Formats: sequence, C-alpha cells, structure tokens
Amino acid sequence: MDWDDCRVLLEVHRRGSFLAAGQRLGMSASTVMRRVSTLERALGRSLVHRTSHGVRLEREALALVNIAAGFEQALGAHDRERAGTVRLSVPEGFGAVAAQAARRCWEQDRTTIVEVSVESRLVDLAEREADIGLRGGRSASNVLIEKRVGEVEPALYASAAYLAAHLPGRLVTRDDYTGQRFIVDERITQGLGPFHWLVERGAQNFPLRSNAVETRLEAARAGMGIVVHAAGVDVPGLEPVALDAAGPSVPFYVVMHRELRQVPRMRAMARALSELFAEYTTKATARG
Repeated sequence: MDWDDCRVLLEVHRRGSFLAAGQRLGMSASTVMRRVSTLERALGRSLVHRTSHGVRLEREALALVNIAAGFEQALGAHDRERAGTVRLSVPEGFGAVAAQAARRCWEQDRTTIVEVSVESRLVDLAEREADIGLRGGRSASNVLIEKRVGEVEPALYASAAYLAAHLPGRLVTRDDYTGQRFIVDERITQGLGPFHWLVERGAQNFPLRSNAVETRLEAARAGMGIVVHAAGVDVPGLEPVALDAAGPSVPFYVVMHRELRQVPRMRAMARALSELFAEYTTKATARG
C-alpha cells in the first residue's frame, strides 16, 4: 500500500469530490480516480461510493483515512518545525489582511515561511489542516483557543442600472425588502446572520446564492440584485445602498490549536493577524 495513494484518499474525503481533491493536489480528476482505484485493488475492497453529488467514503475507508491524517500531521509538524512554516487560513475577502500580516510577521523573522490559504471552505483547525485561522463566529472545539479581534458590519451594494430601475432613492426601508432581489452567501442561509435579518424584514427573492465572494459581486454588477457585502469597502462597479436600520454584525476570531500557543512564530502571526484585522475594521467603520 502506497502512502501517496492514502494521501489522495484523504484529500478526497476532505474535499468531497475527485475534481476538488485533484485541484488541491495539483493533479487531474482522472488521476485521482486512478490512484483511489489502485488503493482499492491493493486492499481488495471498495473505498469510495460515487453519487450524483460527489463522493462519500465507505465505512471501512474511514479508519484508513484517520491513520493517513495522523501520519500527515506528524510529518507536517516535523517539516514545519524545521522550516519555520506557518499555515494561515482566512475566508475569501481577507486575502489582503493575511498578506499584510504575513509581511509583518516575516519582517520580524526572515526564516519564517508563511502559507496562506484563502478559501470558502473552513479548514479543520482542530485536525491541524492549518495552524491559524480567521473565523467569522466561534468554534465549538475545546482543543482550539480563540481571540475576538473585531466584527464586520454588513452592507448592501447594487449596480447603478439596478438602482435606477428598482430603487431610485438608493435607500432600502422596511417596505422595500419584499420587492427587491438579494444576492447572498449560500452558507449563511443555514444559520443566523444577514440572510435571516433580510428575511425578517420581508425579503423573499434570492435569485443567486453562492459561497464565492467574486461570484456574488459579479452577479450584482450584472444587475441580478442587491448583494450583501462588508461595509466600508470600495467595490468596483457597485454602489452602496443606504439602510434605514443597521444589519447584524459578524464577530471575527483568530483561532489556533492549543498545542501551538507556545510556539513563538505562531504567537507572532496570531498577533499580527489580530492587529491587521483590527486596523481593517477600524478603517471600514470610518469609511462606512
């Protein structure tokens, strides 16, 4: 049994599809499928159940995945300790904050190597898929420590053409929500946040929901509706829409595994990320 094949299976489990796993590993979906098939032949059993929505690992494969994850963590920890690597995970829209934090940390220690992942999917910090994460909302894991670093206020934006046709006053009042179209993050439709605030105020038309920031903004530029985005930022091609009442803010936290809190470069990165995020929210509030 080849460790590389186990690593491929682990990534398929994490990503939920051959295509996404291949993109993460830098190989084609067909190569991923071939590697999994090789592993299945070596073990003499089926490991992956293919569905119309992606793939799901069979129960027998989960034990193998857990072993592979443990080996990956141990190997990665050794390599990172030797190389001085910090793996940073941030949501879409905060890549600039991460880059500035990385530079600040690197200037303090030129031996530090920073790996930044900007993803719509939240990596599992408890399983050490990343060292430090910027998260909107609190973690439920008791192996993670977190520090609240600020909050992001939601705002509404739309194209000039949409506003001219549907909201010439450029102000959304309580009576306007029912008749407007809104573009939202598909993930926030599953919990509390701006989506539910819109629904409570009468919004009912959501022609596009996406977990990708640029997809939502581009849909708004195309006139599909009013997009929910962070307040106080310049969004090319879109204009801010005034609100008669502020929407619910989203608290953000810098999160890391408890085992990393005594590592100097991890503390330095967490501090830099906290400071840069605070500066970001202060500027956004002043501009908003």
